Amino acid sequence: MGEEPVISIIIITCNRPFLLRHCLQRVTALPYPDKEIIVVDSSTNNASQPIVAQFSAILYVRLSGQRNNMPQARNKGILASSGNIIAFLDDDSMIQPEWLPALLAAYHDPRVGAAGGRVIRRPEPYCNQQKGNPQLRVQPSGVVIAKDIDLPSTGKIEVDHLIGCNMSFRRQALEQVGGFDINYTLTNLREETDLCIRVKKAGWRVIYDPAIAVLHVSARARPFFGDFPSVQYSNGRNSTYFAIKQFGLNPRTCLGLSADIGRSIQRAFFLSGLFMFGIIAQLAGRAIGTWAGIAWMLSQKRRAAAAPRIPSRPLEFIATNKLTIPAPRLLRSGQSNGLLTKYATKRGSSTHEGISIWR
Repeated sequence: MGEEPVISIIIITCNRPFLLRHCLQRVTALPYPDKEIIVVDSSTNNASQPIVAQFSAILYVRLSGQRNNMPQARNKGILASSGNIIAFLDDDSMIQPEWLPALLAAYHDPRVGAAGGRVIRRPEPYCNQQKGNPQLRVQPSGVVIAKDIDLPSTGKIEVDHLIGCNMSFRRQALEQVGGFDINYTLTNLREETDLCIRVKKAGWRVIYDPAIAVLHVSARARPFFGDFPSVQYSNGRNSTYFAIKQFGLNPRTCLGLSADIGRSIQRAFFLSGLFMFGIIAQLAGRAIGTWAGIAWMLSQKRRAAAAPRIPSRPLEFIATNKLTIPAPRLLRSGQSNGLLTKYATKRGSSTHEGISIWR
């Protein structure tokens, strides 16, 4: 490949100026001259605008008067961009050191129309405890699978879709298939999956590279059925719309949607039962705790056991059991290969090099 392409980095933000500042600090520090940074702000206030003004050469796009408008915000960013590669970040996505080199390398293959990577959601060292390739598939029935996206995998793989907070597209692919579908409303679930499937259907490759990594510091996802009914409604609506739009209304999609509904109901019953047992366990624990508190009040023996006596040591004991460990010193070259501390532990009251012990 000849000259490196121009990359447009579009950051979508909404009412999170603190996170936006940290995201911009990392993106603006990228040592790559052929980049443009675009912030699309759909906040309900003006708190993010002064943050953007602290950085030079940032294109600021204000999108007001709309709610749950991720597809519209992304489309506005595309219209404002001029790069050959268009990358999308959320304001809570902190790029990792190899993010840009790996992203540019993915597009050295002219067949690649979209590329993304790892979304780290746990702190170190837990995020690297397990390894494995992500599961980013869309079944022929329209059921979407997105698992293990935070695991460190072995290398590039081809997938069906990417994660919205860390994805990119070749401009030529977007010109061919169009932008984001604004019919994905409220939570906007499946809006990025929809575009990835359209890119893939047009003959392009969708690539996942774990080196294209971001730290997702404030993932808003809650446990299943931990959200408000409006969110559950939106997720159900968008998932069904996606399946019918991309795979048609046929027996296969109907069976897939029915199976997905069945799994949702099963999980709902399980979590409802877990919730009820949790209430019962909480009440039982409080009853036992009340009994334990009353028993403590009525029993002098229990009160004494609750604060065991720590005997004081006489001064002569302290004087004869003193331990002193001075800081290690750097030996001259030739004496050792690095930092060494000489330890001598002879009995008695004499002083020794490195450590002195009195017994």
